[in-house]
Amino acid sequence: MLAAGIGNIHGKYPANWPGLSFETLAAVKEKVGDMPLVLHGGTGIPADMIKKAISLGVAKINVNTECQLAFQAATREYIEAGKDLQGKGFDPRKLLAPGFEAIKVTVKEKMELFGSIGKA
Repeated sequence: MLAAGIGNIHGKYPANWPGLSFETLAAVKEKVGDMPLVLHGGTGIPADMIKKAISLGVAKINVNTECQLAFQAATREYIEAGKDLQGKGFDPRKLLAPGFEAIKVTVKEKMELFGSIGKA
């Protein structure tokens, strides 16, 4: 697998981000042939660009930042609602559960976008 830099970055994309360079991606794919390509920094890339990248040979897309953001938001909401103080108030499983569920939802959405559901 090869992770080529085609305008992708880790973390959140700035408002003035120009997008992915599909010309570069196509040129890399032409040189590497059947080698699967990886897209690091997939969080925040618009769905149409993701689909085009897949059509040009990207086989793996990293979206860890998106999972972390979903986890953080769900956990923050749980704490801000005071739910962490209900009951015993010290069970970390209850504190972490909303974040884990948010990651599951995010991963399912990404699998649908990537067309990977039902594939091993």
